[in-house]
Amino acid sequence: LFAFAIPYLVREWVVRTLKHRRKRFAEQLPDALQVIASALRSGHSLAGALAVVVGGSSEPMKSEMQRVVADEQHGVPIPTSLLVVAERMDSRDLEQLAMVAELQRESGGNAAEVIDAVAETVRERFDLKRLVETLTMQGRMTRWIVSLLPVGIVLILQLEDPHYLHPLIQSTGGKILLGFAVLWA
Repeated sequence: LFAFAIPYLVREWVVRTLKHRRKRFAEQLPDALQVIASALRSGHSLAGALAVVVGGSSEPMKSEMQRVVADEQHGVPIPTSLLVVAERMDSRDLEQLAMVAELQRESGGNAAEVIDAVAETVRERFDLKRLVETLTMQGRMTRWIVSLLPVGIVLILQLEDPHYLHPLIQSTGGKILLGFAVLWA
């Protein structure tokens, strides 16, 4: 049993760590996009703007953008590197930045305005996602409270008067009703 539990527990730990890292990355992305847009407005190239993000960000944004800057220094196009990071971080929003980088590389233009729009969209989506998580959390808490309320009442009745539920437990009809109650919960 122990030999089967260890790989499962390690896998669960890795999945949770990855999920936490991706969540932190998604939380940091709107601010990073804002920094990139500001750096582009101040005259930096896209690679320079990404280097500014590396200098001012915390993990995991720092290490992921550091990889993009390092890939660019090794001759890999920035859009390709951004797509690799987007896949690793499971970020559709970073895919949009990669498309903007590709468009800027091919045709030029004012990428700062487009990146600002992407940052605003990401920020609004993140706020909406947080609201949905809050509302669904309320539903889940309500479900647990309503599900555990009968159990709590039965325990309190057993402590107060142990013979109070005796007819329900001893009779056949009571057992059938208890069975239905357990199935409905």
